[in-house]
Amino acid sequence: MTTRTILSSQRVITISGVDRTTFLQGQLTQDITTLASGRAMLAGAADARGRLQFAGYLFAWRSADIDTIALVVPDELAVDLMARIKMHVLRARVQIGLLDGDLVAIADASAADDPSPAIQLPGPGNRCLVIGDGTRAAAQSPVATNEWELAEIRAGIPVIVKATVGEFVPQMVNLDLLGGISFTKGCYTGQEIVARTKYLGRIKRRMLRYSASGLPPPAGTALNAMRGTGNPGVVGQVVRSAAVPAGCEFLAVVSLDGLPDPVFLDEAMARPARRLDLPYDIPPDTPS
Repeated sequence: MTTRTILSSQRVITISGVDRTTFLQGQLTQDITTLASGRAMLAGAADARGRLQFAGYLFAWRSADIDTIALVVPDELAVDLMARIKMHVLRARVQIGLLDGDLVAIADASAADDPSPAIQLPGPGNRCLVIGDGTRAAAQSPVATNEWELAEIRAGIPVIVKATVGEFVPQMVNLDLLGGISFTKGCYTGQEIVARTKYLGRIKRRMLRYSASGLPPPAGTALNAMRGTGNPGVVGQVVRSAAVPAGCEFLAVVSLDGLPDPVFLDEAMARPARRLDLPYDIPPDTPS
């Protein structure tokens, strides 16, 4: 059964104008020239230190006869991220704004389910986004939102929220494994750090999937484990989480140094987390 969920916690930033593609080429990890109509891509926006300020979906969109590129961002980041993007405009002929209309996520979509234009999402399952007319029969409830969040977690899709801005380089949240980084296009903000991580460094932290008892931990929650010294210490950080009948599932960026097991969601180490599979392989801690 197709489920439509109004993503009330998300906003859509639009970049229009004749220079929109070349402008975003200098801002995002993704190769914008490969963006295809009707299909979303994953991308990140980093600062000069290579630390993510945004990670999520982008897609081409035509509204009121205006061609735009759209970024799906958490509502709590939308204003700050727009201001950050505008700082780099200079002489580029672009216009930046917020898209009107609800953003609706559709899980297990069928081509015959809705005549509205749909944006297919990367990853497993037939998941897509719809704007405007697709809001009919959509649900707006904590239960519907949680189910969508769970689908994204099980697809291994990262997101950056206020609690995790500036915490991770793109490879830590697996953007390279999800096709969200181009290593062949030109320069962009943070590109030197991202490239160095690939060609010269070691990716010592990766985003993994876990389950645990209890309520979903907020993004930014620390994961703890016993270290080589025999003392507990922080080994990871929650990226996103959702409830399941037996407790919760979550994605967390975790140190691959010995891949500590078990890990815990509390300093007292009384709430263990169990590692679950992702729909893509995590490479070992070797030079990438």
